[in-house]
Amino acid sequence: MNFNQKELRKLAEGDARTFAALHRFFLPKIHQFALMLLKDNQDADDVCQIIFMKVWLKRKSLLEVTNLDSYLFILSKNTIIDYLSSEKMKNNDSDKVIDRIDTVTPHDNLVASDTQLLIDMVVENMPEQRQNIYRMSREQHLKNEEIAAKLGIQKKTVENHLNLALRDIKKALFLILFAPVLWV
Repeated sequence: MNFNQKELRKLAEGDARTFAALHRFFLPKIHQFALMLLKDNQDADDVCQIIFMKVWLKRKSLLEVTNLDSYLFILSKNTIIDYLSSEKMKNNDSDKVIDRIDTVTPHDNLVASDTQLLIDMVVENMPEQRQNIYRMSREQHLKNEEIAAKLGIQKKTVENHLNLALRDIKKALFLILFAPVLWV
């Protein structure tokens, strides 16, 4: 279903049927995304409920949304991050959290390996100086001051290159690992 401005206007006006249609259409995608990150069905259900509650409470602002898929994806991501950092998760049953951390499957190893390959590809395509600085920091474990001294540049330049390198890596990871999975 494609939610155009007409449907968004109905939703903004409080039309329950339109909200129900939006909920039916997007819930499976959002739930799958939440489950992928939270690894717990009940937590994913809780997050989905929070997300759709936020959509309903902020429905009047939906008229300004030009891409509903992107809006819901970003809202979902931010809600999941908030949920993970909330007191509820911090005070959660410690055995449950330990189980999540200790359970490493072959699939997890494959994902980690693929992720490292992606990072390596991104680093290979960086400008030479950024690539060198990133490798000195991450592979040789040099401090920013040491890198600056070795290369004869300012510490701030090293920090800027590292920030740009990490931004490139995060962008690639986001685009490759998360966006295509749910938002096609």
